[in-house]
Formats: sequence, C-alpha cells, structure tokens
Amino acid sequence: MDPSFCVIEKNRVLLQDRETDVFPLYSITKTIIAALIFDLGLEIDRPASHWLDESWLPRGNEINLQHLLTHTSGLRDYFSVATYHAAVQNGGTAWSDNEFAQHTVRQPLLFEPGQGWAYSNPGYWALKRVCELESGMSFTALVRKHINHGLLLPSLKAVSGLFSEDLPQYEAGWVWHGLVCGNACDTAQFMASDLVSRLARQLVPVPNAGPTFPDAAYGLGVMGDLSGTNYGHNGSGPGFSTSCFHFPKSGITVSCLLPYDGPEDAAYAKMQALAKQFGAI
Repeated sequence: MDPSFCVIEKNRVLLQDRETDVFPLYSITKTIIAALIFDLGLEIDRPASHWLDESWLPRGNEINLQHLLTHTSGLRDYFSVATYHAAVQNGGTAWSDNEFAQHTVRQPLLFEPGQGWAYSNPGYWALKRVCELESGMSFTALVRKHINHGLLLPSLKAVSGLFSEDLPQYEAGWVWHGLVCGNACDTAQFMASDLVSRLARQLVPVPNAGPTFPDAAYGLGVMGDLSGTNYGHNGSGPGFSTSCFHFPKSGITVSCLLPYDGPEDAAYAKMQALAKQFGAI
C-alpha cells in the first residue's frame, strides 16, 4: 500500500491522495470510542462499577468514565508486558478478555485515580464495554450506527479477526479496545465533526511527553496541546502509522495514513508538514 492523505477545510476537500484506500486506524479508534460515550448520553462522572463489576475492575467504584477517557485512572497498559509483545510476534489467536485483564486491569493501580497520568489502552477497553453494556449493541454495531451511518462515513468500520492482507498473522483482537479501519478523508471528516469537538474541552497535561510535544495535553479521547491550537489522535501498530488532527482556528483537518512499521510519530510528522503547507500552523 502507498501512503494516503486528506486535507479538508470546513468540509471542503483541499487535498486527497489514494482516498479510497482503507487503513487500520489503531489508536484513533480511542476518539471514536469517546465519541460513542457522549453520543449515548453517558455521564462521565459516574463510576465504572455501574457497568463493570470488581471481577473486571477491582477498584471500579473509584474510577469514573472521565478518569478512563483522560488516562488518569491508574490502570496499567499491556504495552509494558513482555509476554504481550512475544505473543503478537508469534501470531495466532489474540488473547481473550480474561487474559488481557489478568495482565492489566486486575493488577494494582499505578496511582490513585485522578492523581496521575499514564496512557492506558485497557482503560479504553473498559469504555468500549461500557458502551456495549449500556446500549445492548456490539462495538461493530455501535460504530455502524453512530459513525458509519450517523455521520455518513462509509469506510469507517470496526473489524475483527484477520482484517488485512498486509498483516496475514495479526488479528484485530490484539488491539484490546477494538479496531476501526477507514480511509483518510472519512477519518478527517470524523475528526472535524461536532461529535469530536466537544472532546477537546477538558484537557489535562501529559507529563514527560518529550521535545516533540512540549505542550502536550489529553482531553476526553483526543490528543492536543494546552493552548488549544489543535486536537486529534495518533495511532501506531504493526505495519501502519496514522495521524489525524483538527486545527480549530483555520478550520483545517489533516489526516495521514502510512504503511510504515517504524517510529510511532511517522504519520504525525507528515501530518504536521501538511498542516504547515496548508496554513493550519
């Protein structure tokens, strides 16, 4: 596959390249999950224990949806688990919910809820499950109803099992919170939508983000900066790097989807270059 780009300005397409090619969006899926939380009308100050009992989240009565959305829950991530990476490398069937939970959400918290920040993929699995339990629908059906049909973005779909010829041994289930695939322009239209704009209103600082992100912040399912100049999300995983950000002042949204198994910020760097080219920054 070749790289795919899309730049839009208030729903007007300024640039599109290989616009029909569909890519795994990886962690951009988190923004979709967050949008579902709000589209379902859920109160984010409610404890996760309202939906998930202590067999899944032992301290779910102390962790609310906002903690999960902003990565301030203290839940551990599986990216620090060596056996996870070994299992992915070996291919085969993805871990069950129980296996993921044993390594992450059932382990002691990294810090008290609301008292720190640590990126947590399992936190977004919990949010996905909240959406499913609240609605009585599968994640696939929720994405179809609220995103695919609701926003008229036909390429954005949740996938399962083996989903890409470019990744013949990698199952979608290795992304525990679920995986959405889509093309660059539908991804940009989603990030520019009203469903997402409200997610950037409650930003928390991200510590130790490095020199590439000196003003880094995280909202309710979106990355951004404390000055509010942009919001969106990056994604990375086997074979692909993705980035999509909206720039409110200019109204420009840039989406970059790359077939690239290298530095996590490869697509982000290209997204920034296009944003500068089109005057967004």
